[in-house]
Amino acid sequence: MAVAGNCDSFSVSATPAAAQAMRITIVGCGDVGTALARHWSRDPSLTLTLTTTREQRRAELEPLAERVAVLRASDRDALRDALAEAEVAVFTLAPGGDRPVDEDTYAATYRAGFEALQAVLPDLPQLRQIIYTGSCSVVGDAGGAWVDEDTPTCPRDGHGRVLLESEQLLADCRAPGRTVCILRLGALYGPGRELAPRFRRLAGTTRPGTGRHHSHWIHRDDVVGAIAMAVQQRWDGVIHLVDDRPLPVAELLERACEACGEEPVRWDPTAGTGQAPADRRIRNTRLHQLGYRLLHPEVRMPKLQRLDTLLFERVAERARQAPRLRMNHNLHAEPDAVQRFLNVLQPGTYVRPHRHRRSEPGAGFECFLVLQGEVGLLVLDERGLVLQQERLAAEGPVRGLELAEGQFHTLVALRPDTVMFELKQGPYIPANDKDVLAGFPLEGTPEAEAQEAQWRALFGIRP
Repeated sequence: MAVAGNCDSFSVSATPAAAQAMRITIVGCGDVGTALARHWSRDPSLTLTLTTTREQRRAELEPLAERVAVLRASDRDALRDALAEAEVAVFTLAPGGDRPVDEDTYAATYRAGFEALQAVLPDLPQLRQIIYTGSCSVVGDAGGAWVDEDTPTCPRDGHGRVLLESEQLLADCRAPGRTVCILRLGALYGPGRELAPRFRRLAGTTRPGTGRHHSHWIHRDDVVGAIAMAVQQRWDGVIHLVDDRPLPVAELLERACEACGEEPVRWDPTAGTGQAPADRRIRNTRLHQLGYRLLHPEVRMPKLQRLDTLLFERVAERARQAPRLRMNHNLHAEPDAVQRFLNVLQPGTYVRPHRHRRSEPGAGFECFLVLQGEVGLLVLDERGLVLQQERLAAEGPVRGLELAEGQFHTLVALRPDTVMFELKQGPYIPANDKDVLAGFPLEGTPEAEAQEAQWRALFGIRP
């Protein structure tokens, strides 16, 4: 099969290469390179050499390979040595990991690396395949239209131009008996790069524009799987390695917020955005033509509500602004049979003494667990006298307790930004959820403020 490519030809062997022992060098063992090394390390017919730019990673990588070299791809002598016996070279380069870097750093990583490769190729007659994980950003903007490997490239910024120059340098490395496979990746996600936690910080914010421009993603495991097949079948040319469905950014963020149980992102089409984001829908037809079937054909985000400091900070800020000086963050829906929620309290919040009762005996229990800060819990009798006081703190010794049905109680916050996890029987019915103890002031009154100060004083806290 042969298909014309954008800047170089695209072809694949009619049948997979015969299984035989081979030597492979992976240049750049970041997330993808390390995952690929783990995958190949289980195959006794392969001999691996791995490279990294950091000496600290040698111990992690050595169990996966025959040899680990610390080098920069732009170092010609070191690169020549790392590729000295390799039949296949896989370049999974990444400047600075996940940190934003400037155009010059991109050039020092990619362009300089492939210039060095060109210089040492005459000394590497045994090298029969080069594979490179590039980026779809070289395509540029298509106004939302579909694009494929034949679409002319037009990068919109300096980073993209460096990546396109790198592709062109690699294309010049092709020779009789040596293939060059350029895999243009979508944005990477997978273990350690989960999407919902990545976008949580945008929950509840207002973003400029409409969010209609498309995003393209590829799971790390599919990058590993595609590279492995590229070696088996000696793929050649440019291949788009993206999942099957480009997601509009607004839909992506909606899914992320829903998966985290957070407020959705809002969009403001009237807000100035400067240059509009590049919009194109990238086809992966050639990937499917080659026989690769995606393990993750579409982005999926499991629904997981994370109880972490980011959530605590967000709800604590709302509690500071609330007249009651406390705020709930529900993990449940009101009709749920089990209510579970965070209750964030600030010193000075007044909780009118109450108890819980349900139609089913014993179901009016309430369970408290302090996750951050400290609270004082008071158990009262029907006259409002204190029967027992408990100090609950995130660091202990008492971190939580369960209160049986029918016991009047109240809470005071002993530290700012105190966070409790509460559990009780549902569903929530406001009219009969609480049985309030008579004789205590209403919320928002000076008397309530004085009463709360008296309760806090029982725990040695003075206003």
